[in-house]
Amino acid sequence: MAGEIKGFVQSMFRRCGYALRRLEKNVSLVDPYLEQVRLVGSDCKTIFEVGAADGRDCKKYSELFPTAKLYAFEPVPESFEKVRQISISNPSIHALNMALSDKPGTAEFHISNWHDASSLLKPQATGSTADAYTASSKSIQVTVDTIDQVCERESISHINLLKMDAQGAELRILNGAERMLRSNSIDVIYTEVLFLEFYKQTGRFDQIMKLLVENNFSLHNLYDLAHNQHGQLAHCDAIFIRNR
Repeated sequence: MAGEIKGFVQSMFRRCGYALRRLEKNVSLVDPYLEQVRLVGSDCKTIFEVGAADGRDCKKYSELFPTAKLYAFEPVPESFEKVRQISISNPSIHALNMALSDKPGTAEFHISNWHDASSLLKPQATGSTADAYTASSKSIQVTVDTIDQVCERESISHINLLKMDAQGAELRILNGAERMLRSNSIDVIYTEVLFLEFYKQTGRFDQIMKLLVENNFSLHNLYDLAHNQHGQLAHCDAIFIRNR
């Protein structure tokens, strides 16, 4: 009976243009954090979290990867102080008060009405309701570095997991990791990707995809798709994995 039911269900899906496939053990199509654990593995040594905000993901990653050292980058002083406080009680977290980009130095950082939407890039109107959150209320000067420079200074030869939430600056950050990418020294990338240009010179999904494919990465999956009021895809999260 079970076999007949299974056959009936599969035939109904085929008629609708779909095919049922059994997933490998522990694969998650909906939880990107569980999927990162599966893809990176338990021997994770080094995590870069770019755009650590108030440190909420620092806590999560330190629980998911208890043996890893986490470098948490956050340029906004108020947010960085929260990350720093977390790092005091968790020596595996190394808090750095800076932004990452494609070249070192200092830069103007735009503080948005919603702090999590703040960016190195200047916000611009898209006609979406989200514009109210990305609109900048002020700007500050912040220290900027590159992944390649940080890795050289900290003697980091390999990054197991690179997590980015940099509000359109992700492409610049990847351009600043040219040496690490070309040497196959980054395993998994979990990043926000934008389809609408909420910021001037936004690094769009297609541009990020092109750069990573050229550097031996494949798109693994997309998560938490968000649309504007017109039904247009605005942003989501993506996991890219290095081809073995």
